Amino acid sequence: MKIFAHRGYSHKYPEMTRVAYQAAIEAGADGFECDVRLTKDKKVICFHDANTKRITGNYKLVSRLTAQELINDADALTLKELLVMAIDSKKDLLIETKHPVLSSGAIEKKTIDLINQHKDEIERAGIEVVIISFSYLAVRRVRRSGITAAKVIRYGLGAIISRSRFIALNITTLKRYPFLIKVIKADRIYVWTVNSKEDLRWLKNREIYGVITDRPKRASRILKK
Repeated sequence: MKIFAHRGYSHKYPEMTRVAYQAAIEAGADGFECDVRLTKDKKVICFHDANTKRITGNYKLVSRLTAQELINDADALTLKELLVMAIDSKKDLLIETKHPVLSSGAIEKKTIDLINQHKDEIERAGIEVVIISFSYLAVRRVRRSGITAAKVIRYGLGAIISRSRFIALNITTLKRYPFLIKVIKADRIYVWTVNSKEDLRWLKNREIYGVITDRPKRASRILKK
């Protein structure tokens, strides 16, 4: 079972910062997870919220700021920087494209282009880069490009009817309906966001491909014993 550091080691460090991802490496994570949005200057930035209020205390829309402004104000990383970090450290990467957004599928296009630009380096590093999203249309765009995609699913029915080969499922839903592991048709299941000792131990011997967690050190200690 692979361990993916959710926004880096975000339980202990500021989310999606270089220090959070570096700490995830040291904690034994097998991969990184991040969220991405487009900036005013059309750069792909690692940022979860549509605005900066929760991170900086000041309300500004991410889509109306340049990448450099977000780097200065929120210590943000560009996806290119994180991708290079993943390649150098040989860590898999899950990239969630955020929707709905006014720019529609532009975020997928830019993300796909960036992955393709680094295709040879990704292959040499032996890592896997997967684009994930709650949006069916986003997942379809990614599949058509030839990049691996996974559908993020919040509810049990969605998991049952999904035709996606790879899915990411909420831990709360999975614990409520554990039979889903046996009945869903997906080849691969990622589970998010798994932080408590109880939930990690519950998942340990189940047929799960990857755990997405804020606490990669705890997850490594429990799941890799």
